[in-house]
Amino acid sequence: MTLHLGNVRKAALAAALLLGPAAASAANPVGNAAAHDFSIHINLIGLTSLDVTSQTSASLLDVVTDASDLDQLPSLSLSDPLNLISLSSGELIAEAEYAAGPMSAIAARSTVNDLDLSVATVLVDVLGLSSGVIRSTTAMSGYCPATPGASKSLLGEFVFGTGFDFGNLNGGGGNGGGDGGGGPGGLPPGGTDLIDPVITILGIPVPALPTNPPPNTSIDLNALGIAGVTLVLNEQTRDGDGVHSLSLGTNAIHLGLNIAGLVTGDVVIAHSEVSMACP
Repeated sequence: MTLHLGNVRKAALAAALLLGPAAASAANPVGNAAAHDFSIHINLIGLTSLDVTSQTSASLLDVVTDASDLDQLPSLSLSDPLNLISLSSGELIAEAEYAAGPMSAIAARSTVNDLDLSVATVLVDVLGLSSGVIRSTTAMSGYCPATPGASKSLLGEFVFGTGFDFGNLNGGGGNGGGDGGGGPGGLPPGGTDLIDPVITILGIPVPALPTNPPPNTSIDLNALGIAGVTLVLNEQTRDGDGVHSLSLGTNAIHLGLNIAGLVTGDVVIAHSEVSMACP
């Protein structure tokens, strides 16, 4: 197991000690985590296609005690029947881990090494996507309150501010790390890491790709003269109120293709997701 939540757990436990007895948790949050490497669906000029789903996957389902899962594959090589679409990689690693305690933490990570995805016809190179490392990590920590919060009046919430609900799962601020002033829960460091990413579309290179893109980094391909293609790095999804439940998801790379209806596809590389819910 290469995914370690030691630092996260230490920070979570320290934060829990600062809370004092009034914030004692009623029960550990119910945790779920999942990670997988690929979701690739490409159709080329109606002649051939490549459909690839998870080659490595790790998951935790409804856990409340320490748990972990790990899946690895040394290398991968696939192609379509006409050898116009090819996919290869080095080691693939999917990881998930839950650490239970006064402040519980959960994380998932997908790592794709030495990726090479190529789509080409006799006339044009449609797509080239390669990278030394593509990694997504999604994590959170939090606790479940011992008693539900008291109901608050409309005037109390809007006039006196008593409606503020301390965020026990996400820190209340939505920016992670408990920096929102809403309590000690938080989002440990995560996101997307790219090493030596190279993307070319219709023979046009996409320049200056960030190695640690901010959440939901959308690359403007129209400015390069590339139509019908979308590219999002470190694509983030979020659901839940951050108090009773919270779920987060990360796609390191999400590429959508619809080039004049001749080349269509959806490519997701390195997906990770986690969630916590209070029972």
